[in-house]
Amino acid sequence: MTTPYEFMELVNACSNISRVITWQVRTALSWLDPVDLDGVAFVQMLDEIPEDLNTATDRRRHAKNEGFSLNGLYFEKQEDAPAHIVIFVREIYRAIPAIFKWTTVPTIIIGRTLAHELAHHVIAKGEFVFQHNEHARQFEYEEEIANRYAFEVLKQMKARWHYKLAFWLLKRIAAFHYVLGLADWKERKYEKAAERWYRAWLLDPDRQDAVDWYWHAKAFVASGRQNKI
Repeated sequence: MTTPYEFMELVNACSNISRVITWQVRTALSWLDPVDLDGVAFVQMLDEIPEDLNTATDRRRHAKNEGFSLNGLYFEKQEDAPAHIVIFVREIYRAIPAIFKWTTVPTIIIGRTLAHELAHHVIAKGEFVFQHNEHARQFEYEEEIANRYAFEVLKQMKARWHYKLAFWLLKRIAAFHYVLGLADWKERKYEKAAERWYRAWLLDPDRQDAVDWYWHAKAFVASGRQNKI
């Protein structure tokens, strides 16, 4: 059976072209099911989400409204363009210290991102069927399915010792960001604290405490209360 990294076209449009990015993307692709990848023409790597990128998608609009960034987006097949996945490299590396750039740590984040976006492709192909009464909540169901799909891919990766170590490092780095966030909060650096907690959550999505503190800090800054203390 042909493996994904042997036939998937990679389009590296990053300003700082790096072989490590291509290597990590190809490695992550090797963990995805070739059957599910059928129909995805290419994976494009961009520095960040361009302002002129289609903002009409539910996920982009939802993320913008909620103050979240995105690591990637899936684009369905159109008359003038094939189905493809775009990943945003700066967001993927945003919370990862430079010392870990050449390790399997970023590969975990890339793998999670690609798997999530691939699930949207599988849904678009009609391999997940929604009930008629689920239409109003289809966005939430799609995200839940995509998260579960990514979880299963990461579960397989974790079976290898070097990825198990990478998962352990991700949690340790997330904890490091979380503690730094607490220190910034005590020093009344509220925006910086919010960024630290957001990075902790990016690395370890199970850290509900980081999410809660992030929203608390964002609300605190938005209210202008930091200027009255």
